[in-house]
Amino acid sequence: MYATLLALVLLEGVLLVLWCRPWWPWGVTLFSRRLPVPASLLLDFPDARLQADLQSDQWPDLLVRRLDRRSFAFRESFGFHFGWRYPPMMRGMIFIDVRRRELRIVGRSSWTVLFVVASFIPALAVAPGGVVVVALIFAASYLVQRHRFLAVETAIRGYLDPRA
Repeated sequence: MYATLLALVLLEGVLLVLWCRPWWPWGVTLFSRRLPVPASLLLDFPDARLQADLQSDQWPDLLVRRLDRRSFAFRESFGFHFGWRYPPMMRGMIFIDVRRRELRIVGRSSWTVLFVVASFIPALAVAPGGVVVVALIFAASYLVQRHRFLAVETAIRGYLDPRA
């Protein structure tokens, strides 16, 4: 069981670091937003500006990379950080849909987090009090991922504001 978890953590880490395009859209979608946008933003999405706007002293940096002409990926940095520290739990994509004139932002859960939570389920038969621990781990993971996803959405909405 621990060997499987370690292998999963390493595999997911390598795929995150390599920005592996086929793997990125595959996973459990936790958050999804569709934002109508002007054509100028669709043609020239400011990915470098987005990454700069997502820098934070409190949280690990969010990195943004172009995967192809119409999609961008974002994830937490693995780098050194003085604020809150946690294992990377979310990755996401920004899809540009020119035909519908919208951006779709999708946040996906880390497979490692899902596997850790699922691995606690058999332990619940032995120690039912562990339900609280599993629920707290899952809730904390969800809240951190939601906060990080909303930071991306807020930054993109800022580009849509004509006063910005």
